[in-house]
Amino acid sequence: MVIDFELQFKTLLIQQDEQTFNEFYLQTVDIFFRYVKSNYSISSEDSQDIIADFYIKCRNGLPKYDINQNFSGYIWSIFKNNLKDFFKKKGENPFSNLNIEDDHQFEDELEDPQDMTELLEQSFNFEQIQKAMTLLDETSKEVIFLKYIEEKSYEEIADILFISQDTARQRCFRGLKELKDRLSANKV
Repeated sequence: MVIDFELQFKTLLIQQDEQTFNEFYLQTVDIFFRYVKSNYSISSEDSQDIIADFYIKCRNGLPKYDINQNFSGYIWSIFKNNLKDFFKKKGENPFSNLNIEDDHQFEDELEDPQDMTELLEQSFNFEQIQKAMTLLDETSKEVIFLKYIEEKSYEEIADILFISQDTARQRCFRGLKELKDRLSANKV
């Protein structure tokens, strides 16, 4: 008899099993904390507040989760909505560029994203990249984070963001290009 551990894990989360939720927390807290710290210039205290609120909302929302829905996408949507709520309370709006139309297709793929990644790694230090990342639109930050920090495939990114793989690739390419342009403009 083969047991689907992922299905069993989701079922226990939906049933509010405390040990399973603690395991979920331990497996994911660093991911969400790194996402907040690498994409936004906010204090560690505010980051911790955002993450604490997220886990409360997540725990309360899990009984409503449809087991057939993409679990990662569901969790990320709760997280992103929590971030939006935080910035609304603060009166800031870093999400103003969320709906970028994908009107360019083939021409966006002319430069190899791997070449740009290598250039960024060789030419800039972490602090420069982190500072430039905060200047990118939310969509670019999110795709770059998922691809290069979380090392997700384009297929996984597409599932998380509810977009096509081609759109995930294009957004990653555009984000890397914009990051490179911002870094090059500020390089001394």
